[in-house]
Amino acid sequence: MQLHGALCHGSRFQEAAPRRSVSGSVPRTLALLGLAALLGTSACGRPASAQPSGSGAPVASAPAVQTQPVGTRPVTVWLALTGQLEGSRETDLAANVNGKIVKTLVERGASVSAGQPIALVDTRAASLNLAEARVGAEAAEVAAANAKANCERTRALAERGAISPAELERSDTQCRTSELSLSAARARASLAGQLVGDGVIRAPFAGSIAERFVDVGEFVRSDTRVATVVDLSSLRLKFTIPEVHIAAAQAGAKVRFSVAGYPDKSFEATLRYVGAQVRPTTRDLVAEAVVTQPDVTLRPGMFASVALAAGDSARPVVPRGALLARDGRQLVFVVVDGRLEERIVQTGESLGDEVAITRGLAAGERLVVAPNPELRNGQRVP
Repeated sequence: MQLHGALCHGSRFQEAAPRRSVSGSVPRTLALLGLAALLGTSACGRPASAQPSGSGAPVASAPAVQTQPVGTRPVTVWLALTGQLEGSRETDLAANVNGKIVKTLVERGASVSAGQPIALVDTRAASLNLAEARVGAEAAEVAAANAKANCERTRALAERGAISPAELERSDTQCRTSELSLSAARARASLAGQLVGDGVIRAPFAGSIAERFVDVGEFVRSDTRVATVVDLSSLRLKFTIPEVHIAAAQAGAKVRFSVAGYPDKSFEATLRYVGAQVRPTTRDLVAEAVVTQPDVTLRPGMFASVALAAGDSARPVVPRGALLARDGRQLVFVVVDGRLEERIVQTGESLGDEVAITRGLAAGERLVVAPNPELRNGQRVP
């Protein structure tokens, strides 16, 4: 027992050893030390049963956990696509008249109503032409009235046999010619009036000014672009559907999408227009979904991440409380061979109190229903 005490407390033994004066006592002590080391040095320190086995650390027991088998439910399958927003009604307004811009009435981003003036063109020359055309129309109207009166007198004379049939024919021809001249004069007056009216460039529908291309003093022709008007109350989401998923290209299908400008918000649309043929170079279909937005949040030209509904499929579902968030990832715990196993999962459709799992979990596995955040991979379940 004294030797054991010395082995367990080396410092005491080293202090006592030099004091021995008996010849041969030190070698005998060293021999006893070697024998003790062979017989079991576990007497020093903690018991051998508490020592780690192998090179791994001991796994602590986990508290009792509640489990249930992973069930399945029919869940909508969504195809991940990309697209771009466009205006459902978007047009480049042309001047439709030759002249100089004398006034602009809108700026980029301004809201306009149908028929609202956007710019004014100098129409002084057109106004003079209108005045001349109206005078010509009045003169033609007078001439036509005189010709008509002459025709009526000629017919009366012809009925009494006072004139020849040839003279009657010439009179009728003159009446007809005067009527045609009056119609032409009125048409010229109408055209001149339209040119004057075209000097006021108006919005064709209610919307917003996306761009204005002219300014005061610029000379425009009938085909000059003046402004771009777009209707923001209704947009079109244009995207492509690969040929392998052509079965999902059905009018009326649900569409969800998100844009970079609103990363935490999801938008909905309805697939309305589907291309009639698969494009030979890209092997896909062009489709368009209609987006209604009364609050005018989205803008044409935005890039969108699109999800297209492609039918239902049975997927594993878990209670929302079974999910844990760690390091920006979603995970669950399952019990395998009496131990906890941590699974990183990919979540899908939200189904009330349950969440569909698209990757990382299989139906029938034993799921920890309400995991404690302190649970760790590999813990033994009692």
